Amino acid sequence: MNKVIFWDFDGTLVTFTSWRPAIVQVLDDHDPGHNVDAEIIRPFLKNGFPWHTPEVPHLHLNTPDAWWRALEPVFTRTYMGVGYSPERAAALAPLVRRYMARPERFKLFEDTIPVMEALNARGWRHAILSNHMPELASIAGALGLWPNITGCFSSAVTGYEKPNPQAYRLALEACGNPEKAWMVGDNVNADVKGAEAAGIPAILVRVPRPDDIKHYAADLHGAAEIILKDGN
Repeated sequence: MNKVIFWDFDGTLVTFTSWRPAIVQVLDDHDPGHNVDAEIIRPFLKNGFPWHTPEVPHLHLNTPDAWWRALEPVFTRTYMGVGYSPERAAALAPLVRRYMARPERFKLFEDTIPVMEALNARGWRHAILSNHMPELASIAGALGLWPNITGCFSSAVTGYEKPNPQAYRLALEACGNPEKAWMVGDNVNADVKGAEAAGIPAILVRVPRPDDIKHYAADLHGAAEIILKDGN
């Protein structure tokens, strides 16, 4: 039987990786002595990323360079917001890419690989389905995930952000429209409600449980138990 589990990435397979430290690290290296910290820049990142408008496809951002260029206004605005001139902010903005896309910024949870291996042994395939940057597949490889996954669907590559239904449809089709599928993630809307609306049962993990969530687990071991109890 063709059985696939779709996993979110940040906050699910790896510890959550904020954009703010990368934006500050640019300043650490290119403006030593600055007084900007990660908390100060938080308000400037509340909009402008593709996942802030998941109802809008971005198929035109079909190369890594195009995707990152589309984010440069966000980073420029952020640097201007903490006091840099428009010219200096615009020069700093493209540098965020090389800092944010470093694999060392991401750390696997201790249960990630053991749970994937255990479910592999029960006939489940794994794929990553995440609202993420173009480099997601190479980051997953650097973290040692590719022996356990058969697909990686980053919204930056597909052009659709969860919970857009097309994000799930594309992943299902690419995986051969499996007879059994689950979605596991830490975001109620993107990972759970969106998946369920697309006909994929979903498990919320690692965050507090809202009252209206059907399947919940504190960690990936708990998620595996739910999946296996389903008779698979």
